[in-house]
Amino acid sequence: MRNSRILIFIFIIAISSCINDDDEIKPGDELLGSWYHGDPYEIGGEYTLIFYADYYGFWGDKSYFPPPDFEYAIGVASGFSWSTTNNPKTLIIPDLELNTPYSINAEGQLILNNFRQGIIYI
Repeated sequence: MRNSRILIFIFIIAISSCINDDDEIKPGDELLGSWYHGDPYEIGGEYTLIFYADYYGFWGDKSYFPPPDFEYAIGVASGFSWSTTNNPKTLIIPDLELNTPYSINAEGQLILNNFRQGIIYI
């Protein structure tokens, strides 16, 4: 009976040591993915932020000018590095000189308080 308890104890230790720490939630994980604002066919165009888990991302700005005035599209994109802090939640993107509090509302929309007039990203 004592040997079986020792084996169970060793088994529990072995299993717990195999737990993958990569599944740990890191600060900023809620930002991962693509966030959009606007419509390329409206004044102001569309603005996109894409956040990757390796703390790298892309931003893009796209506008389309339909006939009769013009018929062309303008787009700009660039990569950036990013990080976050907690208490308060703050997004930091040095390449864009951005250091702004952020939140995600009940509808799952990203709100950047001091960036592009506090617009909401979906």
